[in-house]
Amino acid sequence: FFFSRMHESFLARSDLVKHCVASLFITLAGYAALSQQAALARVAGAVGCAAAAGAVKEAADASNLWPWCPYVSCAADTLDLIADAVGIWLACALLLIWRLFSARHGRTYLAIAPVAATEEPDGAI
Repeated sequence: FFFSRMHESFLARSDLVKHCVASLFITLAGYAALSQQAALARVAGAVGCAAAAGAVKEAADASNLWPWCPYVSCAADTLDLIADAVGIWLACALLLIWRLFSARHGRTYLAIAPVAATEEPDGAI
């Protein structure tokens, strides 16, 4: 009963898809922005950034802080937070798949630690 009602509600509300996609992109953007960090720190920072953005948005909805709240219903919704979590999870799954794919082909785009710069010996081109 609970899951069927939640499923119907998810399909009926298009803003849940927007929450999911926004959290996915915030997570991926956060991961890219932390390019100088180790991969685990990048993932943790990106997940924290996306989760904080979703929580702040829902807190602002609950407090009617948005300028459009007098004209539209602004209410915090648990399903919005669940959609945010789904987007974050999808981003982490994409990053894991990318890591596995790049490791299989000898690429190090998602190296565990940043590659240290090496100095060229004198006279080397």
